Amino acid sequence: MSNQLHGARAALYSAAATAFVYPDESVLEDLTDPEVVSSLRSAAEALDLADAVNGLLEAIDAADPDDLRTTFTKLFAVPEDGAYPVIPYEANYTTPDEVAMQQHRIAEVAGLLGSLDLERSDRFDDRQDHVAVELELMQILAAMRAIAVEEDATERGERLAKMEATVLTDHLSDFVPALAHDMRETTDHPVYLAAADLAEQLVVWDNRQHAPVEAPTPGGGPR
Repeated sequence: MSNQLHGARAALYSAAATAFVYPDESVLEDLTDPEVVSSLRSAAEALDLADAVNGLLEAIDAADPDDLRTTFTKLFAVPEDGAYPVIPYEANYTTPDEVAMQQHRIAEVAGLLGSLDLERSDRFDDRQDHVAVELELMQILAAMRAIAVEEDATERGERLAKMEATVLTDHLSDFVPALAHDMRETTDHPVYLAAADLAEQLVVWDNRQHAPVEAPTPGGGPR
């Protein structure tokens, strides 16, 4: 991929991650800033995800901020009975019944973050396997790959590509579609339906790019 495509991937992962954090004023400003909107639309065209991105941007533009915050809390906050309406954590999907395996999953994500010297913001106190964290991790890896391509740093780019493939294959490719399904079953809010669509379509698209190419069949192919 070109550095422009990696930059487009980074932009869309950033938008998807932002849509899954509490929509305070700064978050909404990030997603409605005219320069950001223009950049996201261009990135969406490059990856053929224009419908998903435009759906999210239009839904956010039309949303009432107070209603959006109320919906986010109803969707993702822990109610008094302790049961999440929608669980935003990967380990609960990929290893739902094994506490030890869940801890291992979380540790894997923490290790990937640590390998890039990434630290959690003081404003964000969720687990490391939160959907926003994993999408932001992909944003950073994609941005780093754009720089590696621009600098013709092939070896560094290959290492980053392997890290991306690990995040996609081992974490996001099962988690995000399942999370998106649960969101569609739980809410009819246009912003969160659009966020589910964008996250799922982006992960599916990106996982396809990282899939290994099968070696050609000896003798010229199937008979």
